Amino acid sequence: MSTKRKANDMANAAIAGSATGAVEETMPSSKLTLVRNHAEIMAACAAGQIDTVLALLEAAAADDGAADDGITKRDSYYESGKTTDNIDPRHLLAAHQDPSTGLSPLMVAARHGNLDICGVLLEAGAPWNAVDRFDKCAGDHATENSHWGVVNFLVEAGTKAELILGASIRLAKQLGRSNDNIGQTSGALFRPKSNSTHDGHEQESKKAVIAASSIAKTIPTSHESCTKPDYLQHTNVRYNASNTILLDDDDDAVMMEWERPLMNAHANILTHNGTEQKRVLNIGFGLGIIDTAFQSYDPTLHVIIEAHPTVYEKMVKDGWDKKKNVRICYGRWQDELPKLIEEGLEFDGVFYDTYGEHFTDLEDFHELMTKVLQKPEGIYSFFNGLAPDNLFFHGVACNCVKIQLSHLGLDAEFAQCEIQVNEEEWKDVRRKYWHGRETYYLPIVTWKKD
Repeated sequence: MSTKRKANDMANAAIAGSATGAVEETMPSSKLTLVRNHAEIMAACAAGQIDTVLALLEAAAADDGAADDGITKRDSYYESGKTTDNIDPRHLLAAHQDPSTGLSPLMVAARHGNLDICGVLLEAGAPWNAVDRFDKCAGDHATENSHWGVVNFLVEAGTKAELILGASIRLAKQLGRSNDNIGQTSGALFRPKSNSTHDGHEQESKKAVIAASSIAKTIPTSHESCTKPDYLQHTNVRYNASNTILLDDDDDAVMMEWERPLMNAHANILTHNGTEQKRVLNIGFGLGIIDTAFQSYDPTLHVIIEAHPTVYEKMVKDGWDKKKNVRICYGRWQDELPKLIEEGLEFDGVFYDTYGEHFTDLEDFHELMTKVLQKPEGIYSFFNGLAPDNLFFHGVACNCVKIQLSHLGLDAEFAQCEIQVNEEEWKDVRRKYWHGRETYYLPIVTWKKD
């Protein structure tokens, strides 16, 4: 049986309620209420019965009182000691995922193209980015069934959620507040090497779903946090014997040789289709792939900002400090870029490919980058590792970047590049940061035309 057919069969079983019926006899009455209401709302979402969905959500709120067994219904929805005291009961029902399939009401509504119900569920607190047992989110279900109106609606909803979360993270950082959801990056929306959209929304969604249904007891390695604020303190960052992989202390890859075709494409675009005598800036040396490509175009100025001592030592050992027109700035871009701005330097091409930073760091870089990107013809790009394991999340992440850049007076488009990465490439790497997709969306960012 194909994976897709198996997923569809499990989905149909969950909607029909058969996935939970076998365990109902062992449940306390309060937990049983949630399960039965969940089965009813799943069926209503599939059938497009918006009145039933609204009624069930309102009933959940009204029933937020004493249960038959003397425990408040809200307190009874727990797993592994996690309570849901502060969660709206409508949120619990809207976010609840079937234990065996991982399907949520939003996924079912999206799968059947019921856009109005999707809106109701999101308003009730359903997480737009929850995934089922097959790592599919509501947007994936809508895409697979060609419900493009729902797809566009969910992209917009996801973008709004991420932008709002980003603003709250930024405000908290400015106020110097500590927050458990800040500085963590989700495997669903990040890759270890680069920046992605915000993890806080994902972590909040996971907490609600775990509290309601305990669909996941542990987080897989691929979904661990990708932000590594202590990366520059890693003492075992190292190159392999063939200089084709740069690994950090955790055996996660900072950069790999398979990226070379992509880096060559970036370099070609950033030098205006391979034009010589350009001024280029690169943030993050890694294996030096894009910098080698830049050198082939004989730049008049080639600035490299690199912060990790091991990588800097390798650059000097390999003679990069003596290459024609190359200038190495050893330090964090947050410290070095303002110095370049103060010098009044401008660049025809700027590239960003750091490791382990948060999406807000990428946003901060964009604001500074506009001060060194030559007008009106300068071109900017970055390694697009946003949401590497889910194409729908990737679309939302790219949309967030596009909006932020637009506010800075820049236009962004994403050129499609074909890429294949063999499984053998990951042999010595703890976790992947590219998940089998054959299309890479290369960012091309230019100044808006007046």
